[in-house]
Order: sequence, then C-alpha cells, then structure tokens
Amino acid sequence: MTPAALTQRDRVKSERPSSRLLLLWPLVGLGLLLGGNGNLHAAEPSSPGSDVPSDLTIPPALKDLGRDYKVRLIYFVPTDREVKPGYEKKAEVLMRVVADIYRREMKANGQKTRGLDFEFEEDGRLKVHLVKGKNPAVFYTGEPFSEDRMFESHMNEIAEAIPHRANLVFSETRGIAEALPQPDIFGGFSIVSGDVFRDEITASTIEKQIGFFFDTTPVRKVEGAKTEPRKVESQVTNGVLIHELGHIFGMLHDSSQAANIMFYGYHHLGRMYDPEIAGTRPVRFSRAHARIASRTRFLSETFDESDSEPPVIREFKLLRPPKAGDETVTVSLKMSDSGGLGAFVCMQRGGEWIDSMVAELDLQGKKTFEKTVTLKCPKPLGSSQGVRYMINVVDVNGNLNQEIVDSHVAPN
Repeated sequence: MTPAALTQRDRVKSERPSSRLLLLWPLVGLGLLLGGNGNLHAAEPSSPGSDVPSDLTIPPALKDLGRDYKVRLIYFVPTDREVKPGYEKKAEVLMRVVADIYRREMKANGQKTRGLDFEFEEDGRLKVHLVKGKNPAVFYTGEPFSEDRMFESHMNEIAEAIPHRANLVFSETRGIAEALPQPDIFGGFSIVSGDVFRDEITASTIEKQIGFFFDTTPVRKVEGAKTEPRKVESQVTNGVLIHELGHIFGMLHDSSQAANIMFYGYHHLGRMYDPEIAGTRPVRFSRAHARIASRTRFLSETFDESDSEPPVIREFKLLRPPKAGDETVTVSLKMSDSGGLGAFVCMQRGGEWIDSMVAELDLQGKKTFEKTVTLKCPKPLGSSQGVRYMINVVDVNGNLNQEIVDSHVAPN
C-alpha cells in the first residue's frame, strides 16, 4: 500500500502522576504484524524452499565499549506466560544486528561514534534482565487494550525489580511495538513483543539469523494461524528493534524514502547483509536522523555529564492556519539551551500524508535559535483531515525535547 493509505494511532503528550512530561510517538512497528493489519507488509513475494545465499555478511560480535550510557534490555513475563527457552542467546543475536546497523549507518552519515553499548555479564555474555510479573498478561494491557496502562504497569513493576532505567523491554503480554520517549538523557522506554524469541523467527546463532532474512520457509505469523515466509517475520521483528530504539534516540517517522528505517525500510533488512547490494545502503537512516541520534548519550563520544536539562522550545507555532492546496507552511521557531543546541528534526503528519520529515538542521552548539522556518509539505495539503507538526530537538549534551502543533486545514 502507498504511504497515504496507511493508518496510525495519534497520540499527544500528557502529564502523568509522576509530574514528569512523558512524550509518546505512535510507531510503525510490530503492531503491523498483528492479525488485522498483516496486509501492510511490504515484503517481496517468494516461493517456499528457495536457497539462502552462501556469501552473506555476518555482523561482528558485541563487545563492552565501556560507556556509562548503555542500552538496558528487559524480558518481562506475566504469571500466565512462560519464559521462552534460549532467550538470552537470541537477544544477543538480535542485538548484534541492531548494533551493526547503527554502527554502519552512523559511519555512512559521517557521525563519529563507536556505536551502541550494552550491559554484559561477568563472563562476557549480553545481560538481559528477566523480570517476572506479579499479574497475568491482561493486567498489563487492559481489556480493551490501553497504551497508557501498558506503559505504566510495565514501568512500575520493572522499576521495583531493577533499580536502573530500562530502554528496551521484550514483553510476553501481546504482539506490540510502542515507544515512550522522554525528555531527558536516558531517552525513554520501549516495549516490543516477546514473540521475537520464537525459534521460527529468531535463531540462536548469528549465521543462522542472517540466513533467516532470506529464507522463504512458511512460518506462523504473530498471534495467529496464518503463515508467511520466514524472511518476512525475521526481518521485520529484528528491524523493529532498530526502529523503536530510533524513537528513543530522537528520530521521528520519515516516509520520504522507502529505504528509511524510520519508515518501512526495515522490512528489507536482509539487503544490508547481501554483499552485492549492501554498499548502496538499501536500508538506511536519513542524515538528519543519524545526526540527532549521534548527539544522545547512547552514541555521543563527547558531552558534559553535569548538564541534565533538556533544551527549551520557547515557541513553535504556525504563523497562519494552513489552507487546502498549500504546498508550504510557515512556522515561528524559538529554542534555547544553556549548554548549546545540537540538532532538530521536524515531521508532518496528516494533510493527506503519512509522517514525513519536512525540516532538519545542525544547530552546531548555538545557545539560541530564533527563525521563521518554511516547511515544504510532501504534497499539497488536503482539507479532509487536520495536520500535525512534531519537532524534536537535542542539545550538545544529549538532552532531548519535543513540541507538537496541531491545526485544521481550512478549505481554499
């Protein structure tokens, strides 16, 4: 389907009981793997039984980079669900792919970073915190399903079990992929389905996992009886982890190029391990997204750890209500940060278009930025729906903030 035909749940920032501002972006993630939305896959059709190429590129092993800001992994299992065997080995396989794509794409976009770091056990194995929930799965998701309940219930019990912040949670509650970015140095909290640890879609060795990206053997889809080629399930579930962490690192959706990981590019993750085409970056982060992510403390090599205050977005507003047929929108943007501003990205949603980046800039450490900015719409605005603009800004010390402006598109 074309980008304009896709649908997503809209969310706005809200105040929580903790009084901290929690910012939630709706995601293109494992939600697209579930029953009713299975037709949104962009995978290429293929016949079961085709051979897996023998000359695939294998990602390097994970190693402790000694960073103070590491991606923390949690495996959350409610009382009425079972721990999947071999989850630790599979998590390490998945994270080798995640770390490899971040390292390669940061380099391709000219960002100087050693890449992502993770927690490790004393014997060198990747550390995955197993947290057994106190309640059955429905307690954490609600019935009907509630995103607010899911995040708050998971966060509360994980915080009781583990004294430090979680970043990526594999949950056995349901097939889901959502992120809750937060305006601070730790970036946020994301939840993905524990179904990723199924033997059918994630292997226990990296060589076999990369082979899965090309394997057309039919496997069962998430939470259902239907099947599709293994390569579809494996590429998407592994790719979604890259996508979700991208939201925590300040990235927004961007449908401007089909190859973008922050759109549906991760559906073709295996192409990055085919040596014949990998050099063309068939799956990628945009330069702007690589830049903003590289400023976070998970990827930055230089920052002032004493600065934990997010940048201030003093003004982000449309100078006039948009009209149907407009091809540009003008906004007034005023931002400041005592330590210096790093970068910003701006995304348009609606106006008869799905989530596309419409502005970005390297702020190069400026303490203030005040400018009237013209945003070029992906296509002329339509009056059948409203339009939303989201801006993410990160400072030079890895603090993140967001602002949202909504408007009705008036008839011309």
